[in-house]
Amino acid sequence: MILDDQGLPLLDQFSEDGFIDCIFKVEGLKTDRDFYYFNLLASHNAERVGFAVKLHRSVGPGFDEDMNLIKENVYYQGASFRSLGKISDDLITALATLYELDLGALQMVSEETFTAIALQQTDTDFDQHAVRLKLFGRDSDPLIEDDYYESFFNVDLPNGFVSWNEKDPDYRAPLIRALGTV
Repeated sequence: MILDDQGLPLLDQFSEDGFIDCIFKVEGLKTDRDFYYFNLLASHNAERVGFAVKLHRSVGPGFDEDMNLIKENVYYQGASFRSLGKISDDLITALATLYELDLGALQMVSEETFTAIALQQTDTDFDQHAVRLKLFGRDSDPLIEDDYYESFFNVDLPNGFVSWNEKDPDYRAPLIRALGTV
């Protein structure tokens, strides 16, 4: 992993094969009974970019031994991304540019909430090991197909990093519309 002179990962260093996959450093980790709270920071064009995260603490395995979805382990407000001001605006603008969406400077919304499911059948103790999550955005009823999007959110709190990866480039525009405004 390549870090800048402030110890922040270069935002899109693991992007390949047409996918934009982002890596962030975890800072300011706090917890309460139900949630983790932390900031995710990276470097893009020598600028600090990032956002705040609120993540449900007790996310259970998403699938049983036969790979059937465990419905009680679907967390409808399992994660939210929150703006940290200018560095979040810069992140959303950078993502739109990396996604080749010509939108100019954007401002991050104050908060966007996601449904979260762990993509594993095993223990999901965030304090002990990395947990692979799938995030679903704008998935409430009634579902509006043009607004719906998905991404992967791999949380490695013991090592202090999170990777936020694309599921499909078709979700780029809905994701940016949900997270940013002109």
